[in-house]
This record gives sequence, structure tokens and C-alpha cells, in this order.
Amino acid sequence: MNCAQRLLPLATLLVLSNSMVAHAGSVTVGGVSEAIATNRALAKVPSGKTVTDTSCEVIGTAGNSSTYRCTVTWE
Repeated sequence: MNCAQRLLPLATLLVLSNSMVAHAGSVTVGGVSEAIATNRALAKVPSGKTVTDTSCEVIGTAGNSSTYRCTVTWE
């Protein structure tokens, strides 16, 4: 049995198992407020997907102002 014949069952298994796994996604968006950044990120979630997590972090900028970076994760 040559190498290709031995690898074919493994390759087939990987392709089939990969197509049956639910893939999660995420998007990260910035904004001048936490609410704006969160809403912008939520607007990018594909229709039919369920949001599983939302998180934000404050990004310091020059002076006393801050921006926000929010990530929304879905499955």
C-alpha cells in the first residue's frame, strides 16, 4: 500500500468531520462609546446566528479621551 492510499481515509475523515462542526465567529469594532461600538459589532453578526458573548475594552488615546473596542462572538 503506497503512502497516498494510506492517507486517503484520514483525509476523507478530516474533510467530513470539519463539515459537521459548528463554526463560531466574531467581529471586533471600535467606537467613541461602549454602546456605539457594541451596536456596530452586533450589526455585523450574520442573520440567523446566536450571539454568545460580548466584551469591550477601553483604549486610551491622546489627552483625556478614550475609545472602545468591542468584540461580539456568535455561533
